[in-house]
Amino acid sequence: MIHVLIFLPLVFGLAALVLPRQARLLGLVGAGAALVLGLVSFGAYLGGSSGAYQVPLLAEAGVHYAVAWDGVGAVLMLAVVVTTFLALLAAHDVPPAMVGLALLMESGLLGILAARDLVLFYVFFEATLIPSLLMLGLFGGGGRVRALVKFAIFTLVGSLLMLAGILAVRYLGGAPSFLLSDLVAHPLTGTAGMWAFAAFLIAFMVKTPLFPLHVWLPDFHAENHPSGLADAMGTLYKVGLFGLFRWALPLFPEAFLAFQPWLLALAALTALGAAWTAYAQTDWKRLLAYGALSHMGVGALGLFSGTPEGALGAIFLLAASAVYTGALFLFAGSLHRRFGTLDLRPTSGLAKSAPALAALGLILVLAMVGLPGLSGFPGEFMNLLGAWQASPVWTFVGFLAVIAAAAYALGAYQQIFHNAPDKPADDLDAFEWQWGALATLAIVFMGVYPKLFTTALQPAAEALAALLGGGR
Repeated sequence: MIHVLIFLPLVFGLAALVLPRQARLLGLVGAGAALVLGLVSFGAYLGGSSGAYQVPLLAEAGVHYAVAWDGVGAVLMLAVVVTTFLALLAAHDVPPAMVGLALLMESGLLGILAARDLVLFYVFFEATLIPSLLMLGLFGGGGRVRALVKFAIFTLVGSLLMLAGILAVRYLGGAPSFLLSDLVAHPLTGTAGMWAFAAFLIAFMVKTPLFPLHVWLPDFHAENHPSGLADAMGTLYKVGLFGLFRWALPLFPEAFLAFQPWLLALAALTALGAAWTAYAQTDWKRLLAYGALSHMGVGALGLFSGTPEGALGAIFLLAASAVYTGALFLFAGSLHRRFGTLDLRPTSGLAKSAPALAALGLILVLAMVGLPGLSGFPGEFMNLLGAWQASPVWTFVGFLAVIAAAAYALGAYQQIFHNAPDKPADDLDAFEWQWGALATLAIVFMGVYPKLFTTALQPAAEALAALLGGGR
């Protein structure tokens, strides 16, 4: 089943590119089938089946097609299939090629999460970049070329560094293959390990992102297609925290501990600085981009604490933010359809004429703020709890970023829906009712019953913390 789940979106995506008139139907069927298979696979994982499969691809080079679900991959897989289905359900008026490209991205993302061979991970990691660049370059705004070049440069430089690190960790460490189990059993230490860890770190900092390798992010979102489809898929592609959790920290525990004080500071300052910048934004997408950056800073703070609570919180927040941030970008697309702009200033007082639209926006914003009972809260709480054990000072800085989220997110919400004068707007249409209801259900379920996901995440979080010394 794991192979079907990974490659089914690829098949439907290629079909959508070849048959543009049927693209929307193919997109919904492909994403819907992946959602159903994802739910079944998650249930199977909870029942004890990882779906593990391994076969040599290049036996002489030690490269395998090795895939499996663990708790981390399974939880993030759910976030991918849910958010992709929401995005394709919402984006009913996008160019047909975008539907196909979104499905190709979904397939690559699932491969990233399932891969247990480092070369296979790298192939999926790079392949997923292609549809992301194409959506921006073909369907973005007037500044898309500049945004695309910036995004490509940062991503490709990071990827080349990671490729050098991949070769180093295998051949200098003496592992018999690129399998994760073999690489962990033959760690690369000393100066070579420090340099290899730095290569992985830079690549994953770009895709988390963290300061100062975040500068591609605002333009990427601001210039993407206004529907929010490309932004939602781009949010899913922020797999830096996962890459650090799965590969960089387990492969280089010694190097991580040497870098840890600096990484804690970097994560906390990213969280607070991005929150401060978000407060000054007047463009809805740029505000969401900086808000997502701030949340990833909080997630990195928890992960870099080296504690079980922090590691668990980082992955939970990554999964939760994929859903609510993706939904917020789709919500921004709904506003753009009504007013032709994403500027916050021309719109105000929409709640009077569009109460259901206002209610959906409030739920999504409160999830981003971290209101207890919604999906943003458990991850933020566990991140701060874990980070406190490693550094109370930097935890306080991260906590300030959490507080600041209420200022920029609720301030923007008030500007759009409650300030005078009242501006008339159409309320939710049939498409928005559908994806909005499903997004709300997912957000509330993750907030009310996080145990379903934390139980799956806990073994991997505890194993990583044990490898890193528990953060103490």
